[in-house]
Amino acid sequence: MKKWAQLTAAGFLTMGLAACGQTAEPTPETTKEQTSEITLGEVFDKSMEVSNETKSLSAKVDMTQKMEQPSQNLKMETDSVMDMDITMEPLAIYQKGTTTVAADGSEESQQMDMEMYMTEQGFFMKNPEGGGWIKMPSEMYDQIAQMTEQQSDPSQQLKQLESFKDDFTFEQTEDAYVLKLEASGSKFNKLIQDQMEQFLPQVEGQDNQAAMDEMMQGIDIKKVDYTINIDKETFQTTAVDMIMDMTMEMEGQSMTMNQVMNADYSNYNEVEAITVPDDVVNNAQEMQM
Repeated sequence: MKKWAQLTAAGFLTMGLAACGQTAEPTPETTKEQTSEITLGEVFDKSMEVSNETKSLSAKVDMTQKMEQPSQNLKMETDSVMDMDITMEPLAIYQKGTTTVAADGSEESQQMDMEMYMTEQGFFMKNPEGGGWIKMPSEMYDQIAQMTEQQSDPSQQLKQLESFKDDFTFEQTEDAYVLKLEASGSKFNKLIQDQMEQFLPQVEGQDNQAAMDEMMQGIDIKKVDYTINIDKETFQTTAVDMIMDMTMEMEGQSMTMNQVMNADYSNYNEVEAITVPDDVVNNAQEMQM
């Protein structure tokens, strides 16, 4: 189950921007006065510069994940809506939202309220059942902090998809540059593998690369589509929409997965310092690995 979870998490990590030399095709409703001759490469460079200077931002993420495991006659759909505040230096996150899980054959869905702080003070998560706070183990904090930084740092996201620059189409509206990518096949497996290698825990006495190879042998990305919106004036990423279809084979089990993510970004460089309230720090129960 831990391996399945790691593969699932990796599916959320591949978002970003890319660059090439084409100019943006205006959408039908865009007038000549609203049309820019800037190239995709120039948009990429300016977006990278802005990303490197970003100190904080807010995000609203709506994500739906559908999983099906025929051998177990299992179908499950998970819907999450999360509001996040993020500061980069030091890396800190406050997240609040709801997750709804519905399994095929179940009479009703299960909804959980989620709330968490992740700062240098530690990783604190509210117990969705009891209402109290839990302090997660430091090992989990380190791993999730690294993963979240990779996701929330726009400059790293830009670099990750740069090698796919020739696969993007480039459009523009009145106030945004729109980058679109429709891709399929194994070329994206290498990207996911590079990201997963950063997050897999190093276990003494075990070959981490062997574990990685085992995982990647069982993953097949059927399709991944991105739509990325960049503000024309600020060159800040304002929205990322992603659809991914994949299959996974592991330990004799097969699973198909569809993920749809819509993320809106705002409040650039206006998020105040994120600190964990004293009552949370003082009353949280420590969770043991």
